Amino acid sequence: MILQILKSIILLCSVSGLAAYIGWEYTSKSFIEIFLFATVLQLVFFYFYNSLISYFTRLKLERENLETIQLINTNNVILECSSCKKTNSVRVDLSGSNEFTCTHCGTDNILNIEFKTITKTNIL
Repeated sequence: MILQILKSIILLCSVSGLAAYIGWEYTSKSFIEIFLFATVLQLVFFYFYNSLISYFTRLKLERENLETIQLINTNNVILECSSCKKTNSVRVDLSGSNEFTCTHCGTDNILNIEFKTITKTNIL
């Protein structure tokens, strides 16, 4: 970690020094003024660059989390068609209404999900 920070500082100073040398040769500004301006300009640029990268990474992570949650809410169930009684593999989403078209006869079906409770019995 410290090695990476030192490498970044050396690279920052090298680019600023090169810009200052070239600017010093062709303008009437002093070397220190151009060096400081180039350093500040690089720091501002990379601050905004890193902010944008972080923002897009966070958006991508949130999108992946949403897709994962949607996959958790869906299940595949084997159901019979109400018309031809042939079996179909249906993707069931517990967060909304579920409809499917029979692959054998083409009939549109609606899935009715019903939850019931029963009493657990203990064997004597």
